[in-house]
Amino acid sequence: MDTLKKRSEFLAVAKGGRLGRRAFVVQGLKRADDAAPRVGYTVTKKTGNSVMRSRIKRRLRAAVAALAPAEIPQQADFVLVARDSALTLPFPKLVADLKSGLTQVLEPGTPRGRGTPRRKNRQQK
Repeated sequence: MDTLKKRSEFLAVAKGGRLGRRAFVVQGLKRADDAAPRVGYTVTKKTGNSVMRSRIKRRLRAAVAALAPAEIPQQADFVLVARDSALTLPFPKLVADLKSGLTQVLEPGTPRGRGTPRRKNRQQK
């Protein structure tokens, strides 16, 4: 599977749907052309040192490789934003989350972000 490399490609996918999972956040966007699907990986410094970040990226790449080509929606780009639990989550659960997330993120009703804030403003008591 092809990977996203340019910042502009990552920013374009960020405008699409967003869906949270246990080990990562999936961002997805349908494309108009007939090219193969592409995946980008984002692991921030908040997740740990360079060794941990590299291990997380390797696990996510392996999870994408474990999916059959028919399980990956065509004509779409995806970005996986990793969380800390990507290292500790069992690999079969990681693959199952990825499989369900890739199809759900492209549905038209998927919001771009969290709809309502988790807690109310502290000034409004």
